[in-house]
Amino acid sequence: MSGIFGTDAVLITDINLLIQIIAFILILVSFGYKTKGKFRNHGVVMGAAVILHLISFLIAMAPAFFRHVEFFTTDTSPTGVQTMWVHAATGAIALVLGIVIVVAWVVRVSDIAACTRRKRFMDVTVLLWLISLIFGIATYLNFYL
Repeated sequence: MSGIFGTDAVLITDINLLIQIIAFILILVSFGYKTKGKFRNHGVVMGAAVILHLISFLIAMAPAFFRHVEFFTTDTSPTGVQTMWVHAATGAIALVLGIVIVVAWVVRVSDIAACTRRKRFMDVTVLLWLISLIFGIATYLNFYL
């Protein structure tokens, strides 16, 4: 089955790319809530973004990685492989941090001060997520165009 963008990618890869872009748009929407002081909405939307990212990882990214792990570990000179490693490393760290932050928020949803103390972790997580998205798009372009 071919993808939806007219590239050599399979459908699940194209859907995964769309999901990741939607998840990052949710992050931007969540920032809007944060700046308006609507912290509960901020947390809910961020939680949705993290859940989308986790589902996408489990259904598309991890299976694709493990299907091609030999290529990714033995033929490391192609640009696509190098961008994939940056994407995978930053994405994995962002996913783990995102899960930790969301779980910590859910446990103490009414404690805004606790969220404020995690602000730097949140900033780092979003930065890593953005880097991962950029390198994920670069990986997609390298392998499928």
